[in-house]
Amino acid sequence: MRQGLSKLFTIGFCLVLAYGLIFYVSFKRPNPSIEDPSQVAQSKPDPEEVTEAEEGPYDETLTIKEGDTLASILSRLDIPSPQAHEAMTALSKVYNPHDLRVDQEVYVIYDNQVEGSHYDLKFLRIRADIDHDVELVRTGSNHFQATKYKKDLKHDYMNVGGNIQVSLYSDALKEGASPKMLYDMIKAFSYDVDFQRDIQPGTEFSLFYDVYKDEESGLERPGELLYARLVLDGKPYEIYRFQAPGEVPGYYTRTGEAVRKALLRTPIDGARLTSGFGNRKHPIQGYTKMHKGVDFAAPKGTPIMAAGDGVIERCNRYGGYGNYICIRHNGSTKTAYAHMSRFAKVSAGSRVRQGQIIGYVGNTGSATGHHLHFEIIQNGKHINPQKVTQLPKSKLGGKALREFKDAIVRIEKLLQDKNQQPMLIPASKLLPSESPGP
Repeated sequence: MRQGLSKLFTIGFCLVLAYGLIFYVSFKRPNPSIEDPSQVAQSKPDPEEVTEAEEGPYDETLTIKEGDTLASILSRLDIPSPQAHEAMTALSKVYNPHDLRVDQEVYVIYDNQVEGSHYDLKFLRIRADIDHDVELVRTGSNHFQATKYKKDLKHDYMNVGGNIQVSLYSDALKEGASPKMLYDMIKAFSYDVDFQRDIQPGTEFSLFYDVYKDEESGLERPGELLYARLVLDGKPYEIYRFQAPGEVPGYYTRTGEAVRKALLRTPIDGARLTSGFGNRKHPIQGYTKMHKGVDFAAPKGTPIMAAGDGVIERCNRYGGYGNYICIRHNGSTKTAYAHMSRFAKVSAGSRVRQGQIIGYVGNTGSATGHHLHFEIIQNGKHINPQKVTQLPKSKLGGKALREFKDAIVRIEKLLQDKNQQPMLIPASKLLPSESPGP
C-alpha cells in the first residue's frame, strides 16, 4: 500500500515539475507579435549604408492627377521656385504646360543640391502627344533647354467588319473600330443612307483604315478611312478614298462618282427622326400647325454639323426657335438649325464647310425635349428635307478615273483576307496619289 502511494506521489511530483518547466519556458519566450529590440537593432542598416542609399540622382515617373499643374509637381519634388520658373519658361517655347492632361505621364530626374536643402531639376520628359515627346535638360545654374522630338511610329492598317445588331456606332466599336473612323464613315454615307430608317439588324458593315502606333506606350491614332462598305437589303454600298491630281481627298463610288453632295441628308449622327415635315398638332400650343422642317431627337450636347458649304446668315436667339443658326449655301438655298443648347465657335458672317460642327443639341425656345429642328429653304419656300433630290458634285474621268480604278484593284486585293487584323501594308502600294502619314 505504501509502495503504491509512493509511486503515485513520485508520478505527481514529476507531472508538477514538467508543467512548471513548460510554464517557465513559455513565459521567458518572446511574444511573436513584439519585435525583439536586439533583432530590430540588427535589422537597421548601418548609418553609412543609409547615406549611400539616399545619394542621388533620383528618377520618377509621375502621373498627372485632377488639379495637378507642372508648378505643383515641381513644388512637391522640392524644386526651388526660381528654378521651377526658369524650367517652365524654357518649356513653354515648345510646349504649353497648361496642356497637361489627367493620366498624362511626366518623367523627371532630380538630385540633391550641392549647397542647400532642396533638389535640383536635371531632366524632364513629357509625352506631348502620340507623335511627339518634349524634353527639358538642365544646361547650367537655373538654365534649361527644351526640345520637341517627333517620334517614329509604326504604320499599320486595320480591317474591321461585322453585322449591326443595335447601331453601326456601338456594334463597330465592339469590333474594335476607331470612333474617328466611324464618324468619317457615317458622314460619308449620310448622303445616300438614312441611318434612322435604312439600317436594320443584320446589316453588314466593314471599314478599312490606317493607324499609327507608338510601340513603346502602346498608344495609337487613326489615319484616314480608305474604304467602307454597307449592305442594305442585299445591295452593297461601297466608298473609296482617293485624291485626284490637284484636288482635295474625297470618297467615290466604284464607278468614280463623288459621294459628296450639295447637302447632307442628316446633319447629326445617331439621332432618331421624331417628327416629319407637314401639318401636325403642335406639342405645346395644341393646335394643328405647319411643321416647316424635321426633328431629330438626340441627347443634349450631341454635335450638329453644317449640311453644306456656306456662310452663316444668322446665329442668335430667335423666338421659339431658341438658339438658332441659318446658313446661306447659294443664291437660292438655305438651311436652318434650331433649339441648340449652345453654338460652336461660329458667328454671323462665318464661312463654314460641310460637316463642320456649328452647335450642339439642346431644348432652348419652344421645345418639349432635347432635339434638333432642321429646315431647308429653297427660293424662300420651306421644303421637305427627306425628299430633296441631290446630285453628286462631280465624277472622275480620264487619267484620274484610270488611277482610281487601279487603286480599287490594289485595295480589294488587300481586303481578300478579312480575318487578318491588323493588316500590315506597305504604304507605297495603297494609293499612289496619296502620301500616308503626318
